[in-house]
Amino acid sequence: MPIDETPMPDAGLEHNVAFQMASIIFRLDQILRDTILRQLDLTYIHFRVLQYLYEKDGQKIGEIATAIVVRQPVLSRVIDQMEERALVRRRPDPEDSRRMRVYLTDHGRARFREAWPPAHDLLETALKGFKASEHEALRRLLKKMAGNIFH
Repeated sequence: MPIDETPMPDAGLEHNVAFQMASIIFRLDQILRDTILRQLDLTYIHFRVLQYLYEKDGQKIGEIATAIVVRQPVLSRVIDQMEERALVRRRPDPEDSRRMRVYLTDHGRARFREAWPPAHDLLETALKGFKASEHEALRRLLKKMAGNIFH
C-alpha cells in the first residue's frame, strides 16, 4: 500500500507550537539541571514541587500532581525522596486524618530561595528583547491555552 505523500497543512515544525514550547521547556530544564539544581542536589521535578509549595504550602499530593502535571504515583515517590532529603514533610490533613498534606520544611524553603534567583535569571534571558506588553501578552496567551486543555 503506497504512502500518502499529500502535503499536510501546518505540519511543519515551525507551525507546531507544542513542539516549540516543549523544546524551550526541555532546554530550560537542561540548563537548570546542569547548573544550579545539580549544585543544590535537586532534580527539576523537586524544583517544581518546591516552587508550587512555596506559593501554596500544605497541599494534597493529588493537587500538586495536577498543578505540575505529573502522575500521582510518580509524585508520591518524588515526595518520598524529598522527605528523605528533608525538603518536605507529610502531615495529616486537619479536616480528614486519612489524607496527607505536604509542607515545605525550612530546609526546602531555603533550597528554593537558593534555586529561584538563577532560575529567574534564566527566564529573563529567554525573554530578552521582549517588550513588557509582549511579555504580558505571552503570559496571557499561555494562560488561555492552558485553560483550553486543563478544563
